[in-house]
Parts: sequence; C-alpha cells; structure tokens
Amino acid sequence: MSFDSILLTIFQRLHGERSAQGVYHILRGKKSGQTLQDVEYYQVKSYYALLPHLTASEFQQALERMQADDLIYINELVYVTAKGQMATGSEMWRFNGWNYRGLEREFARRLALLVQTLSNLRSGETMFMPIQKELPTQQFIKGFLRNQSSSMISLSTSLRKELEYVFTHSSLSDLQCTIVSGRLTGYKLTGSTWEQMADRLNMSVKTIQLYYLEALHMLLDYLQHHPNLPLLSELAIGCRVDTYLTQSAERTQKLFERGYSVEQIASLRNLKLSTIEDHFIEMAANMESFPYKEFITEEQRDTVWRHVEQLQTKRLRLLKQQCPELSYFQLRLIIIIGRRES
Repeated sequence: MSFDSILLTIFQRLHGERSAQGVYHILRGKKSGQTLQDVEYYQVKSYYALLPHLTASEFQQALERMQADDLIYINELVYVTAKGQMATGSEMWRFNGWNYRGLEREFARRLALLVQTLSNLRSGETMFMPIQKELPTQQFIKGFLRNQSSSMISLSTSLRKELEYVFTHSSLSDLQCTIVSGRLTGYKLTGSTWEQMADRLNMSVKTIQLYYLEALHMLLDYLQHHPNLPLLSELAIGCRVDTYLTQSAERTQKLFERGYSVEQIASLRNLKLSTIEDHFIEMAANMESFPYKEFITEEQRDTVWRHVEQLQTKRLRLLKQQCPELSYFQLRLIIIIGRRES
C-alpha cells in the first residue's frame, strides 16, 4: 500500500472527468455540494475524509512524482496512463472514510491513553506523563474509569483479552497488528514513533500510517457489529458519524418535510437556488427513501443512463447536450439515484 497507489485508484474511478483539486477535496473531506456529489457519483466514499490533514504541498509532490513516473498526465483534468492502469493493481483496501472522517483517530487516542493508564496503575505507578495531551481524550478516559466497578488489574486483563480477540477476528494482517500494538505505551515501555517503526519495518512512514488508518477502520467496523466487546465498544462511542448531512442540508430537509418546494426553501432561507439544489443532491445521496419521483420520471432516468453507458461519462455538460430538456439539477439527481439503485 502507498499513497500513490491510493491516488491512482481514485483517479481511475474518476475516469478523467475531474481535476486533481477535486481529489484533494475528497481526501480532505470537503463538505461542498460538488465534492459530496463526486463521492457518490464515482463510488469513492471509502476514501472521503481519509486524510483530513493532508497538506497541499504533500499532495502536489505526489502528483509531480506520479507524472515523472508516467503514471498520470494532467491536462486540466487527471488521466491515468496505460502504465498507471497496470500499476494500480487489484489490492482491496478496507478504508471507511465516509463513516469515520477522522474520528477514528480519537478512538486510537482513547485506546492509547487507557492502555498506558491501566499499565501504570496496575504496576503501582500513579504519577506518569499521559501520552495523550488532548483534554477531551483525558476527560473521556477519566469518566470511563470512574464508571468501572472492576479493579485495575481485572480491567487491564479484560482489555487485553478484548484486544487479542479483536486482533484475531477482525481480519487485521499480522503487519497491522504489529503497527497498532507498537504504537501503544505502557509502564516503562514507550510506544514507537512513526520513524522508528519505518526503520524497523523497512517501509515509508506514509505507508505505515495508511496501514494503521485502515486497521483503525477495520477495528471500528468490527466493533459496530460485535457489541460483545464492552470495553472497546465504549471507547468507540462517538467515533462514527451519526448524520451524513451537513447542518445546512439538515435545515433544508426539515423544510422539505414540511411541504415546502425547492424554490420556497431558497426564498425562506435567503439562499441561492443552486445552494438548495446542492442540499437536495446531498439528501438524495444519503436518504434511502428520498422521493426523487417528485423531480424526475422513470423515463427520464432511463434515458439519461442510456447516454451515460453509451458515452461512458457522467460529465454533466455532455449529458446536457444529449438531454437539453432536463435541468442540471435533474441530471445530477438522476446520476445519484441511478448509481445507488444500480
């Protein structure tokens, strides 16, 4: 796994229909209508908000490196070369950026602090420097420990058993188990830095971090469906997105549910019609029961998707040329609904 291989996979799925900046926004988790639409259109939800702290310079360096290696070429939009298509490979990653959006890192901080705390307390050490400085994380672990009735020794034993169980049953690779456990700090035992781990495993820091990130997603996905691990499940509370709509889209949804039309909502909220339409696209992408038939007919949907398949594109400008009678809003809605149902 490498950052470049992940970028290649995303560029492949975009079929040369989006700019590099669009991919940067996907990885950072931008909440604009265009980015949320692209995530759904091109089936890249697993990569959404995968790297919320990715810098523009890091991204640009990767693009330049991939261009130099003849994996991609950029002419406003990004295209994957034949060499790049061969280099993409068939590796199946298990990222789940759409559901966690950076919150998996809070789970990792809680776990690290709990392991450190229990390790020190069961060894009789009550004075130690917490590995995590974030106040919300410290407060969470303090509350977590106050609510436990077991002794520190019993609690640490239970946590160890849960970790062993989830490492074994959540499909983590041996490498990922090594990385996750290697980051933990205990009594007179300091967790490895990324650089130390990179030297020991003979891998780049970025690659190790990506394996770690995937491991966190896999662990949280496993805990979501296996509540028989009470300690780890409690650490995971609040680390999964509970609503997929932006706050503004939620307000639009409430007005729509009260019977207001798109135009009326735009007037009531004093927002541009295009902004409200963005909210409706967001709703359609995230609501199983979205009433899309209020805006498009089945015949219109089938017609547009015939053009999508014939032209092998989802670019709205090209589809608009084929279906001039439809608005861009209707075209966007058809792409969202059609992809989901197909």
